[in-house]
Amino acid sequence: MQYMHYLQPYLHIKGFIPSLALTFTWCAFLFRFRSSMWSLAFLTFPGTAAHETAHYLVGVLLFAKPQTFTLLPKKVGNTWVLGSVSFSGICLLNAAFVAMAPFLLMPIAWLALTHIVSPLWIKEQWVLWFFANYLTATFLFAGIPSSQDFKVGGTSLCVYLTLAAFWCLGRIL
Repeated sequence: MQYMHYLQPYLHIKGFIPSLALTFTWCAFLFRFRSSMWSLAFLTFPGTAAHETAHYLVGVLLFAKPQTFTLLPKKVGNTWVLGSVSFSGICLLNAAFVAMAPFLLMPIAWLALTHIVSPLWIKEQWVLWFFANYLTATFLFAGIPSSQDFKVGGTSLCVYLTLAAFWCLGRIL
């Protein structure tokens, strides 16, 4: 509850609460369909495209050398992969950033909620409001890195977290 003061300015914006509620309802709906691959692939396509594009763009910026980019679902073992990007230049220095790139979709979803979705409520543009909420939810849903993302960037992420912990410890002592 101590962080609630950060939300207070938004709570007074007309349309923010219903927009937030619908976004989370969409997320729950998407989460419900995660066991049905084709339904999930269809419903989350905008978010999947954004998720894979985030990997691709961060990979380009950090010289990870993207090789392939696909948004077509495919079965790999017992699971389905909704999209993927492969790289030839992943290393300890860039793997954490490339793998965790989907987290960048979280602030984009927040900005969409506060600057696009809520104003649509105020303007009473219900169809656009409903659709914009859906897109915001797909970005929020896709902003969570996959288990494969953690496998690719896990070691690199641990190295960076360990360095950050030592840096913080050095600042305290």
